[in-house]
Amino acid sequence: MTEYRGDWPPEDVELTLDDASDVDLDAEEIYDRQGNRIDRAYVDAAVAHVRRSVGRPSLSAPGERSPQVTFRLTAEEKNAAKALAEREGKTVSQLAREAFARYIREHGDHAA
Repeated sequence: MTEYRGDWPPEDVELTLDDASDVDLDAEEIYDRQGNRIDRAYVDAAVAHVRRSVGRPSLSAPGERSPQVTFRLTAEEKNAAKALAEREGKTVSQLAREAFARYIREHGDHAA
């Protein structure tokens, strides 16, 4: 396998993306910056990596999307939450999850 070791992209190659652009990975030899040939397995692995690494880790189970709860606060409440989170080295979301879990434990249906 010949590996490309020069600058990327080469000066004689113009990289553009448009809706009509397609690459035939079986007919064209395309290499990444490290000289690895980009083939279907390479693309599949890259897509899987992006899907695993995009966003926050799941709180439910690996590979499973965690449910979300959205609610509104006053500006004062939001600012106070941000300040408290910063003091405690947490995010506002962490504070909210902890408070919500505590409330459910203390006031929820214990039979569930």
